[in-house]
Amino acid sequence: MKKIILLTTFLITALVTTNSIKAQDGFFSNAKPLEKGVGSIGLQPVFLTAQDDFMFIVRGGYGITNTVTGHLKLGLFEDETYFGGHFETALNGSSESAVDVAALTGLYTYGDLGLKLGLNLSTDFDPVSIYTGINYQPLFADETIHSVLIPIGFDLHLDNNIDLILEGNIPANNDADYLQSITFGVRVYLK
Repeated sequence: MKKIILLTTFLITALVTTNSIKAQDGFFSNAKPLEKGVGSIGLQPVFLTAQDDFMFIVRGGYGITNTVTGHLKLGLFEDETYFGGHFETALNGSSESAVDVAALTGLYTYGDLGLKLGLNLSTDFDPVSIYTGINYQPLFADETIHSVLIPIGFDLHLDNNIDLILEGNIPANNDADYLQSITFGVRVYLK
């Protein structure tokens, strides 16, 4: 119970006190959740192509169950901060399908509060996962910005503990133009 209260206090404080750029973190993952009890740490440089700028995100993930993963992200950009968290839930976790499907729901802030809602689809060509989907990220600024992005990424599994990731985020509407990005990085699993 103490951990939940501390985490909730931290999230509310971060959402209320941070000011940041207009940025986003994409999916940075295939649609497979982490196994229960497995954690991950990711380092994600992001090149915001439409803004001609750069941001660095540190991410953490934890397998809450075998079908639900929780994620926290902290993005650094000059003197501004991006903070977010989301849950990723496998929609076909017990299926023998060649395509994995996961739903994402979460909150983020960089000056204003936003939501993250997404559908992630991936398939494996060992040792590579290819993923795509749709990422809707409304930002509740003075006027709500309804950004819709199409992430396309590759997740290269180097061994059981390390992945290299390359992802592009393509704007699907005019509100998302400023979020167009190329991101890459590494994720290390903590078992």
